[in-house]
Amino acid sequence: MRKVKFGVIGAGHIGKRHMEMIRRNEAFDLVAFSDLKSPEECFVDAGLPYFSDYRDLLKAHPELDVVCICTPNGLHASQAVDAIQADCHVVIEKPMALTRADGEEVLHAALSKGKQVFCVMQNRYSPPSIWLRDVIQNGTIGAIHMVQVQCFWNRDDRYYGKSPWKGTQDLDGGTLFTQFSHFIDLMYWIFGDIHKIQSRFADFTHQQNTDFEDSGLISFEFVKHDALGVFNFSTAVANQNFESSVTVIGEHGTVKVGGQYMNEVET
Repeated sequence: MRKVKFGVIGAGHIGKRHMEMIRRNEAFDLVAFSDLKSPEECFVDAGLPYFSDYRDLLKAHPELDVVCICTPNGLHASQAVDAIQADCHVVIEKPMALTRADGEEVLHAALSKGKQVFCVMQNRYSPPSIWLRDVIQNGTIGAIHMVQVQCFWNRDDRYYGKSPWKGTQDLDGGTLFTQFSHFIDLMYWIFGDIHKIQSRFADFTHQQNTDFEDSGLISFEFVKHDALGVFNFSTAVANQNFESSVTVIGEHGTVKVGGQYMNEVET
């Protein structure tokens, strides 16, 4: 059986995880990778074909089936479009894009070329998230009245000092793109679209290392459930991550999936 041929753009921590998972699957073949740094600087096997420019990788390997985009956030959309134009399906680390227009460009390119786009949102596959979605879809707690999402994490110099792109508006994008896009995705996946959005934002502790706010309060209503929603987030928590949770108040009961990494269920 023909193996699925992969290329990886970006060989940082996440890119190397993609390479590892590709190599573990007997049905996959890791063909080449690209990064601005050398293989030695990336700590990647020197025997794997390497390109400093991802466009050269795409030109040199037209046999690729899938390209994994594992670069700074602000580069995802343009690199995904280039990979799609090279007749590849794409796996994109979150976020897919930093603007709606860029996201739509990726989708338009994929539709035009008949290619698949998969944005990595692994929290959809966690047992607590699947359980919560089943509870809501099965109507176990009846009509939904309120939903509260809480994300209180620590992101200080230990995080932002690792890479020069982190904390920048153009390449990072902000906390709702980098840290908390997983929870926005879960909210839409479980409860559907929102409207009547109001928000307030603040920057408490990151004036020296980011271009954007570190905390916010967002209120809204769900279109489908006729319910109220609140999304509270902060990366100004001292020392370590404190909480990631979704609390749902329903007609017949209340449930909460919480804990430090949204891995505990309360009913």
